[in-house]
Amino acid sequence: MVFIFLNIFLGALLANSIAPLMPVFQEKLNATVAFSTFIPVVNTAGTTIFSFIISFFINKLGLKKTHFIGHLFLLSSLLILSFLESLKFILLGVFLLGAGLSIIFTSSTTFLSHFKDPKFGIVHGFFGLGGILSPMFVSLFLKSGISYKYLYLIYLSFVIFLFIWNMKMKFPDIKINEGSFSSSKPYLKPLFYITVLSLFFYSASEISTATWAPNLFLNFGFTKQQAALFLSIFWGLFTFSRFLMDFLLKFVNYRLYVLTITSLSFIFLSLLIVLKIPFLFYLFGLSMGAIFPLIQRNANIKLDKSEVGFLNGITYSATGIGSLLFISLMGYISKFSIRAMFVVPIIGLAVVFLLQKNLRE
Repeated sequence: MVFIFLNIFLGALLANSIAPLMPVFQEKLNATVAFSTFIPVVNTAGTTIFSFIISFFINKLGLKKTHFIGHLFLLSSLLILSFLESLKFILLGVFLLGAGLSIIFTSSTTFLSHFKDPKFGIVHGFFGLGGILSPMFVSLFLKSGISYKYLYLIYLSFVIFLFIWNMKMKFPDIKINEGSFSSSKPYLKPLFYITVLSLFFYSASEISTATWAPNLFLNFGFTKQQAALFLSIFWGLFTFSRFLMDFLLKFVNYRLYVLTITSLSFIFLSLLIVLKIPFLFYLFGLSMGAIFPLIQRNANIKLDKSEVGFLNGITYSATGIGSLLFISLMGYISKFSIRAMFVVPIIGLAVVFLLQKNLRE
């Protein structure tokens, strides 16, 4: 599983490097904040489009070829971002980065599902760890006066290492007869579509909340520095809960676990916007962190192994769309009320709870 952990960790480092580099891109391109939003949008488009595409081809290609293609996309992206600076090349680079990451995440998650005891919590914990460390690495390089390009070159060497490892790695055979897959129609199974819908609303709620949380704390009267600290603690507890998930599953069943943490997430976020107490935000992060890997793990171990690649690709595509929708909707509501905008993720979590409550084994 180490191969999977490293792919996910690297993916998190890369995925979370764009946001802290936005001021650098704006300066180099002499672009306004509004215009520079094309960069994360194009990156998300790459992730969403290729998550959808790879879901239809992963069973035909097999895991080795799928990883191979994902690593090639990442290599191309990092070469472009390391050596070229014009707007068109930066946009191309971040698009290929999003595409490559979507392929790697889909293939790595599918590979993980073939293990006897898949550690989905630990895998997603490594993603969270990468998400915490990535902005720190960017900040360290920039404060030291070192170009971000050298950081991307370091990541490039990491990708080359995984690319070589992939060539020597033995993967389970997931290639299937196209007719047998079509006849099984996994998308009609309640476990399949409830999982996709649950992760759509969960991811939309998680990412939109984290995106707009600093604005909420500023509205409460806290400083920017305090808001940044609250968010850092949130991500730390969020990641800790993911590393803890596989251990807790030894003592509690899936249904009780997912319904408990989803309802707690709903309660803590609701109380936060009323009581304005940052500690509730920490509890919110601790309770919601395991929801995504828990739901994903349940579907990956119960669906047929020929169906999980399709599930994971569709899932990552859906989560990208959901996040964009919720972030945009909350941004619109913020014109009228900052606190009211958080009703959107609260409703999203309520939908996740209802979907999981109605899921029958």
